[in-house]
Amino acid sequence: MWSFPVSQLVSVALAALSVRAIARGWRARHQLFAEPVTAQQLAVLVELALFVLVPISVLAHELGHAVAVWLSGGRVVGFGYLLFLGWVEYTGVTDPVAQFWIASSGNLVSVFLSLVAIGAGLFAPLRRPVAALLLTAGGMILATTLVFYPALDLASGMQGDWTQLYSGPRSAVVVLGAVHGALLLTGLALWRSRWLRWRVSARIGWPWRLDEHDRRLLAWRQLTEAVEELGTHDPSLAVSVQENGGKPELQLSWRGAKGQRSLRARIGDRPNDLEVEALAGQPPRLRASWRALVPPEALFADPSPLLALLHRLRAAADALEPVGEE
Repeated sequence: MWSFPVSQLVSVALAALSVRAIARGWRARHQLFAEPVTAQQLAVLVELALFVLVPISVLAHELGHAVAVWLSGGRVVGFGYLLFLGWVEYTGVTDPVAQFWIASSGNLVSVFLSLVAIGAGLFAPLRRPVAALLLTAGGMILATTLVFYPALDLASGMQGDWTQLYSGPRSAVVVLGAVHGALLLTGLALWRSRWLRWRVSARIGWPWRLDEHDRRLLAWRQLTEAVEELGTHDPSLAVSVQENGGKPELQLSWRGAKGQRSLRARIGDRPNDLEVEALAGQPPRLRASWRALVPPEALFADPSPLLALLHRLRAAADALEPVGEE
């Protein structure tokens, strides 16, 4: 059976990871909150969230217990904090309802902090690295509070918050079970929703749990937005969408200095492949083709690098020698 001293030893061991996260964050401090977000940068942000912000939330959790003890007329006689583990010992409170609220207070603080962090990460006007930091921390705090901590407590016999809560007054336990279950079901539904995947990806500037279909849609959207932006600067540019081998394809046509020119652009077999063909002459004849690898973070960059790429490809198409009937 998992004992409390073992939990203390594990928490102390995890403290080394907190030191490592702080050191990595310090070394990367000048680029840590720069945009666009890179894979290396995101890894450091996730590490800081898990091993620095989560321990801070544990301290807030324990302080919530202590405040609840004082508000209930009790006295805190012991307080411990080991980054990933904490405890509050108290006397002077014997009412079962008051004890129930003392046990729940720390978890209410944790849930509140996690929802604030997640809400800010999803909706507040923050830089993408900050949003990534808050979303990671908020999600981990919420999962720990509602899933990992209850499972560990009830299965190990640590006699922690959740054992006390589910051993409280029957009426309170029924309400707790209903609220706990509703929160878990809501969290599961959100976790599985496409809306959350797209929202988080857009907020952090990196594909988060997007499958190939999602990434292909995102790449196509970025491509069409880049073409629309080209069209706003050059009204003579004709844009059309057609099918080619079952895949949508954008065609840009214009009259250049050397005659009729056009570009055909589509997403390749992989969602990060951009295939472009240049045609010249009348009737149009294929003169050149290119394939560009679009990095994941580029799909969220503003302005899109696809816009600059299409500018360069259009200039290359304009430079092609005339062919056919001009």
